[in-house]
Amino acid sequence: MQVQRATVTVSGKSYELSGLDSEEHYRHVAEVTDRRIAETARQNPRLDREGAAVAAALSLADELVKSRHTLSRLRRQLEETRGADEAGA
Repeated sequence: MQVQRATVTVSGKSYELSGLDSEEHYRHVAEVTDRRIAETARQNPRLDREGAAVAAALSLADELVKSRHTLSRLRRQLEETRGADEAGA
């Protein structure tokens, strides 16, 4: 697979991203990040640009950790359900 590149803008600064995902993916990630930083800055007007970015990063990381926990729990439940179905068959 070919390395994809995308120039994105987050919080008023341009960044060059590259990797195996599509350019659209990187643009979407940047848009989500930019929106979260802007939202955090609006909710916390005393934060400077860096503070808003760090608070937004912590918020996004919190969502990621919770989502991974939920995914793990759902996978275990699915495996338990499959095991019960196979035992009953």
